[in-house]
Amino acid sequence: MRSPLAHFPWMAALFSLWLVAAETQAQSCPALSTLASSCRNNDCDAELGENALNCPEDCADPGSQVMAYYTQGMACAPAPIYEPLSVAELQEDVRAVVSSGLKVKPAGTSHSATSIICGDGNSAVIRSTHLNAIGPVESFEAYSHTVNVEAGVEINDLQENLAAQGFSHGFGATGFGGISVGGAIATGAHGSSLQSSSTISSAVVALDVVGPDGALATYSEGTTGVSDPQLWSALKTNLGLLGYVARARLKLEPQFNIAMEVRYVDETSFVADGGVDAAVAGCDYVFLTWFPGQDEVQLLCGSRTANPVDSPYAQNQLFTPNLSGIETTFAVPGLQFAMCNQGQQCSIENTRLALYRDQPPLVITEGPEPLSPVASRHTVLTGPSHRMITLQPEKFLDNQPSFSQLEYEGAMPFSQIQDAVQYLNSIYNRDGICQPLIGTIMRFDNADDGLLISGNHARNGIVDGERMVHLEFVEYWGYGLDEAGLEAHVNTPYREIVTHLVENFDYWPHWGKNDEWVFQLPALQARNAPERNTFNQAIAQLDPYGVFSNTFTRDAGFVSPQEGGDFAQAYYGACAGLDSDGDGISDCADKHPNNFSGMYARIDDLGWGDGFFADGSCGNADDWNEMKGNFGAEQAQNMRAGWDYASENHTYTAATFNWNPAWGGNAGNWNRSWEVMFSAEFVAPATGRYCFGTDNGSPGTTIVTGRNSCSSVWINKSQVAEVGYNASPRRPAGCVDMVAGQSYRYDLYNRHHNANVSNSFVSHPSWCFGGDSDCEPVQALDQNDFIAKPDTGSF
Repeated sequence: MRSPLAHFPWMAALFSLWLVAAETQAQSCPALSTLASSCRNNDCDAELGENALNCPEDCADPGSQVMAYYTQGMACAPAPIYEPLSVAELQEDVRAVVSSGLKVKPAGTSHSATSIICGDGNSAVIRSTHLNAIGPVESFEAYSHTVNVEAGVEINDLQENLAAQGFSHGFGATGFGGISVGGAIATGAHGSSLQSSSTISSAVVALDVVGPDGALATYSEGTTGVSDPQLWSALKTNLGLLGYVARARLKLEPQFNIAMEVRYVDETSFVADGGVDAAVAGCDYVFLTWFPGQDEVQLLCGSRTANPVDSPYAQNQLFTPNLSGIETTFAVPGLQFAMCNQGQQCSIENTRLALYRDQPPLVITEGPEPLSPVASRHTVLTGPSHRMITLQPEKFLDNQPSFSQLEYEGAMPFSQIQDAVQYLNSIYNRDGICQPLIGTIMRFDNADDGLLISGNHARNGIVDGERMVHLEFVEYWGYGLDEAGLEAHVNTPYREIVTHLVENFDYWPHWGKNDEWVFQLPALQARNAPERNTFNQAIAQLDPYGVFSNTFTRDAGFVSPQEGGDFAQAYYGACAGLDSDGDGISDCADKHPNNFSGMYARIDDLGWGDGFFADGSCGNADDWNEMKGNFGAEQAQNMRAGWDYASENHTYTAATFNWNPAWGGNAGNWNRSWEVMFSAEFVAPATGRYCFGTDNGSPGTTIVTGRNSCSSVWINKSQVAEVGYNASPRRPAGCVDMVAGQSYRYDLYNRHHNANVSNSFVSHPSWCFGGDSDCEPVQALDQNDFIAKPDTGSF
């Protein structure tokens, strides 16, 4: 679960920023960081020093870069990103990618924190964003009530859907509701329960999986679980390595109510022998937070009950305190300072705990909507289960400023937790540790012998049904840290702690959290060798060429026996080598094998001074005919990647742009201008609302950030978006309704002035499919949906 911001009085925050200027200069820790205030505002402010490395949330390109939910932790290298609108289109995308010689990286909400979310350098990403269908509640095999859901469905949406029908998938729901079902299953995500397995993988009874050949196969408990139980156990926590999970069928139970209570336990009692067991006694559900600097433990204890709810609007808002605007503004700068100052960490931790007492997290809202105001707060409250154990993402994200953090988590048997707590207490006391975000977290589980590599799987020394604990540490990941600073101010003392837990306890790290080094610890790899060997047999069976592997999984010990082999030839034969139209997409998967998929590009040198100090409005293209009339193109040709140009030197003369012959243009002449036009036929893959936009790096009000270029997007010769000097919004977009299978003309016009200005022209057009509503266009254009079109006939 994502942790909250730290709450503290704003005057203290201001004072703390002034207080340590001299001390900060003597440290490597950047306590005063402009980025802590400027980052996360959706604008890449280069003048403030922001770039794609130090502020990926603002500056990295979401159309080509997968970013972790906590973006400081991981922003992947650029790669093609596909977002299929159906399972059938997912199969088409897998065929297009693999037959063209690229590997596949499945992606959901990217809530994981490491490079497990990134593909290799020769990979394309396929996101499950639009795979969000939820099937009916129905019987399946031995189960009377199941539901089949597509991989992109988020936990909260599933919970709400099932609750409306009187069903639940129990305590296996994650604490934060904005996680995709496919990703949660892949990494063994979990909720919390002392009575049964709380890992979502335990609820899986069938999976529909797209293999490297694009074929869809169904595996189930009643078929694969009988004929090949080891393969079935591997599939249920698959790390994305056994194919692309398109759908998952989950077993259900009747919806139930939870009586929830806020409890407090003093640290002395908690650390003493039997303290943890006593603290959670009588609870079915527990979310426990230990604040070591305050010597106190706070926990939510929930019990199933047949009693009616106190209100249908009862819910848990654990991490959403009522904050003023000024407190929200200064929260992240305050945490930035606290990262470098232990006293401030303890002050924030103290305020955090005081806030829990002042604003109990069990609430009744005024209505059913996620953002409904809080009507009352309680320390004891009975509500519907899904609202009491899963935080609604809309409410959480509306109330919390976004920032990054480093989370270490692993599962261990309950029988070891008291010794672990006593060890942790010795370290916390030795170092005076305070944890300002959310303290040390504990959630609970039961071991499952039907799982293979999830944290709660039954293993040597842990029997099926044995109680388990998920133990977690969360630290604020500040801005401006180098590797030494990260180690000193974020990893300390957690590298020592996690290493000790791995070497001295049966501590199994969570696949979606931690840092890469954890999974490479020799003690861990020695312990999990039997499970990895079994899992590697499943890889050899379903993905021997490593189409779905990546650096993270290989470093963690997962092996594809024919990694590096010619998988395109192996799965698609001679077809993989055929490309009749020369567009780089093999004939096996090209939607239009005899028509170049991509753009028809024209480039024109405008001459000396043309457009100098233009207002950025593309004023020479007020309508489509005028825009087209500007071109007596010096060169024109089909181009497969014409919609996404961002070379390091930002010049169209770069060889990577594939002009043939090479275009000399006006390179190096600061007072000349040029323009480029891309044209294509767009074939709508589904009926609904499409939104188009573009980002050329130019919005602003100065010559460097605004006046040097402009771009516009046209659909059927009507302008839908334009960006340039002083654009507002800075990434404008326009939306149109389209019908599946119909063709629409797409034009992208780019005009650039003063070719060698340092922040010169780039082109990142984007689109999205919103179904029956508008959406934010951040998806890169899919080459296979476009056909390059010169102006011929009526098109």
